[in-house]
Amino acid sequence: MLGSVYGFVDCFVRPGDKIIERITSSSSQTLSADRRYAGSLDDVLQFAQTIDLELIEAPRALPVLEENDYKKIRYYIQHFGQKKNALSRKNSFLAKLLSGGTQAGDNRRVVAVTEITSANAWQRYEDKQLVAEGRLPWGFLPVVHLQNIAQPYYYEGLSDVETLIPLQDELNTRLSDRASRITFQSFKMYLGKGIEGFEDKPVAPGRMWYTDNPEASIEEFGGDTATPSEALHIAEIREAMDKVSAVTPLVAGVLKNKLGNLTSAVALRLTLMGMLSKNDRKRFTYSEGLRKICRMVLEILDTANIYKTDEADRDVEIIFPSPLPENTMEKLKEAQVKKELGVSAEQVLRELGYEM
Repeated sequence: MLGSVYGFVDCFVRPGDKIIERITSSSSQTLSADRRYAGSLDDVLQFAQTIDLELIEAPRALPVLEENDYKKIRYYIQHFGQKKNALSRKNSFLAKLLSGGTQAGDNRRVVAVTEITSANAWQRYEDKQLVAEGRLPWGFLPVVHLQNIAQPYYYEGLSDVETLIPLQDELNTRLSDRASRITFQSFKMYLGKGIEGFEDKPVAPGRMWYTDNPEASIEEFGGDTATPSEALHIAEIREAMDKVSAVTPLVAGVLKNKLGNLTSAVALRLTLMGMLSKNDRKRFTYSEGLRKICRMVLEILDTANIYKTDEADRDVEIIFPSPLPENTMEKLKEAQVKKELGVSAEQVLRELGYEM
């Protein structure tokens, strides 16, 4: 969600206190090979659960990139407001008394926090005062940058929302104009002829008027008249939003016209081609980010002598299920045809998802 709104999202990998204590104890004494591998898998999982994956919103992040490589982050700076368990001086009892007791809400003190992190050390400032600092034993900056949709030569990715803002503003303007017209102009009026005291008779459901004048009549005028150009303009704006976002009404489950027989996966793929291509681009970018996060976690556990891994062991594969429905009978028929053509049974079963 953060990536779709801002175009990118950063994930800060923060090890827990237990891992920090283990690294501290490991640096003070040399561990034998037996002690390094003495822990069970349950112990490793308990250590891994203490690692926090903190998602950083774009307004609070300020990455300092390498001058010659925009893909590498040299320093990562965060600046945000944090509430403390202390009363603010501005919202004290004396301030409320002098202001007549009109102040309300959260009275906790808010401090401006600035965190600066590099590959080797970190610092934390509160209201421009250094309150904590330390060194990082990992040897790398524990921040993973994920672009929503890849944008070459830019740190930020492409947002799904930013391109829709002008169209949404235009749609809101047109809908507001129509609501204003309906509210102030689209009321019905009646013209009564030959009815005595018609101006004093209320208009209400079930109300009957009578007169002895055979030429009397009541004419209705006003109301919301048809405006084809306005309705067409609003429909075109909505279609433009569907094209830009690649999320058609069919994807959202809104069926307006007859679409025919869409039971075939090929027909669905052609109908949802824009959405599927956009989904594939997102899968690539987010898969790379998830792989980097897993690699960092495994490297942290390796540095802390909790779970030893090599560089090749830290490479994971992210598999997303197919968004299109699969017809089991079609797959079985395809497998049968492949077997008749001479494909080995082991290969056919492997493609069907069965392990030999």
